[in-house]
Amino acid sequence: MRVVGHNGEINTLVGNVNWVKAREAAKSIDASAGQACDINDLVDYDSTDNILQKCNTQDNPTILDPLIDLGRSDSANLDAVFELMTKSRHRAPCALMALVPTAYENEPSLADNPEIVDFYKFHGGLLEAWDGPALLVFSDGKSIGASLDRNGLRPARYSIAKDGSVYMMSETGVVPGLEESDIVEKGRLGPGQMINVDLESGEFKDNIKIKSEIASRHPYGEWLEANRKDITKMDADGDRIYDDATATFAQGTFGWSLEDIGMQIQDMAGSGKETTYSMGDDAPQAVFSERPHVLYNYFKQRFAQVTNPPIDPLREGVVMSLGMTLGKKESIYKVSEKGARLIHLESPVLNSVEMEEIKELASGEDGFDQATISTRYDIEDGPAGIKTAIEEICDAAVEQVRSGVEVLILSDLA
Repeated sequence: MRVVGHNGEINTLVGNVNWVKAREAAKSIDASAGQACDINDLVDYDSTDNILQKCNTQDNPTILDPLIDLGRSDSANLDAVFELMTKSRHRAPCALMALVPTAYENEPSLADNPEIVDFYKFHGGLLEAWDGPALLVFSDGKSIGASLDRNGLRPARYSIAKDGSVYMMSETGVVPGLEESDIVEKGRLGPGQMINVDLESGEFKDNIKIKSEIASRHPYGEWLEANRKDITKMDADGDRIYDDATATFAQGTFGWSLEDIGMQIQDMAGSGKETTYSMGDDAPQAVFSERPHVLYNYFKQRFAQVTNPPIDPLREGVVMSLGMTLGKKESIYKVSEKGARLIHLESPVLNSVEMEEIKELASGEDGFDQATISTRYDIEDGPAGIKTAIEEICDAAVEQVRSGVEVLILSDLA
């Protein structure tokens, strides 16, 4: 906990660690600088340029690698990424806004501050959210503050005394000597909200003030309008692809049972929402079964086994989103208009009509370069053929990306 500490846990840890590891080779360190440096020297507070050019990667090949790893705690990993961001182009509240975003979509409190919404839209395409439940406190030496993650499942209260002192705590009454008569203002943080104290000016900034100040530093809205392409949900093609006999054969081939069809697919199709029911999860893993299973049964979800209350459907609809982006992700350590050049999807589940819309974005002078990679392999190669095929897909993906391709399409039709 060098620059950030939190009460809670990061439930998205594994995915976030993998994404940051993927970026470790892209910190754009200038190897021609000719001098060594220490991470504590990288303190260009307001620079939007890449200050990591001070480092010489030939003399210090591992000065920043590995930035994070799963051998450390969730606190240490979040702290490492946050620190490097504050040492490059971010102020502390800016870095935390980007790392732990609020649920900004259709948020009434942000209706009069579109610049804050644009900030979150822009940074949502650069890096992944580090989601709690967590209460976070942070400082880069120039300001100090606190923030809740988007679910707001941790208490955070603050009080401002007559002498200008600001106190933040999980529960009231824990600060000895702080009398009610000495308090001029007090409040609590809601989901995704932040408070900040400028240690140079002494100014206290509430949620909207600090976020609006940070979000106004760059014209994020103009960048998104000029560069981002949005694929909205569209009605699927109504033409049927398979007749009854072919559909039944395909379902059996891919492991779909009558129970799957009757209890899940039929219920979802009839009610228009996900099937919910409660039962024990004592079925053996699919890999040990002699019967064919649907592909998804071979994967098990990893989730923190903690005593968090379940999220009800109403809250889930407010704080969660299926939105995602396609395209080349720019560096998280600097800001530029290129970071807005992405394709935004409302959901990762696409129908054929939406897929064609993405393919059409490849045309034109400013089109997104695309390439299709086949996922087919010779079944006679057996299990070993799967491993070889996956390695070939990875090699092909690397080659296409290095050639400038921005969107990869994996297809079993090619």
